[in-house]
Amino acid sequence: MAYETLRKSILEGQLKSGEIYNEMAIAKDLQISRTPVREALLELTAQGLVSFLPRKGVVINHYSKLDVIEIFEVREAIELFVIEKLSRNFRSFDLTAINIIFKRQEAAAQNDKPQQFIQADRDYHIRFCELAGNRRLVNILNNIRDMIQLMGIQALTRTGRYNEVVAEHKEIIEKVSQGKVADAIQAMRYHLDQSREAVLDQSENEAGRNRQA
Repeated sequence: MAYETLRKSILEGQLKSGEIYNEMAIAKDLQISRTPVREALLELTAQGLVSFLPRKGVVINHYSKLDVIEIFEVREAIELFVIEKLSRNFRSFDLTAINIIFKRQEAAAQNDKPQQFIQADRDYHIRFCELAGNRRLVNILNNIRDMIQLMGIQALTRTGRYNEVVAEHKEIIEKVSQGKVADAIQAMRYHLDQSREAVLDQSENEAGRNRQA
């Protein structure tokens, strides 16, 4: 319960990146003992979501430029391979579930529902990977998805990014469903490039505001 509650609070932005929190205060808020809170925080540390600060508490991670670049390099290695595999064999794959997820994300964008949008985004990318049929790739992507989600929340604060993501996702589906291998790969590469730059832009803006403060 402690793990799921804390993870949800981080991913939904209730616990803010860069802020320091006290274990005892967290345990008191959750009305449970300190031990399960400590175990939950250790698990979240292993996942790269939080860090312990000696004699201070625990901080929700703020990702550096290098963190962002490395995560997106991993994403490119996995997701470009997946898109190439699917588009080369497009007649063998049913994209119905992908289209349903896309419609859910499109509706979330239109209704300004950021948490629903982010969840649909997560489902969209994971589902493409699942269709490729490589369980190990799915596991790797799942292991970094929480970090990707935090970065995605940052990226969505850039004006117009909602609609950009929807358009990019639509383009990827169209090219894969048509079996246009090079175009599908380029569409996914463009999407990942734009997402990475949006994260970096917002991260730099936040760092600038913190320096001014």
